[in-house]
Amino acid sequence: MLFKKIQLSQIKNIDLQDLDEKRLNTLLNGYDPFHIVLNSQSDPITLDISKIPYDVIDGRHRVYLARKKGFSEINAQVQMGSR
Repeated sequence: MLFKKIQLSQIKNIDLQDLDEKRLNTLLNGYDPFHIVLNSQSDPITLDISKIPYDVIDGRHRVYLARKKGFSEINAQVQMGSR
């Protein structure tokens, strides 16, 4: 798999109601700062780039928070088609 910088505008929107509030709080207030968690290569955000907007395969909470925190792009692992 390949890692790329991806514009958040190219990723499908994620609704807050589809997320776990406890997980969001853990990501924001955990041991590591959010920018470290966002760019983790041991647990990368994974996107299906077979069509735009891209689908999030793994990392929906981090993508949602990145948007809320004003990021314009993220590092993500990309693949064609779902698992």
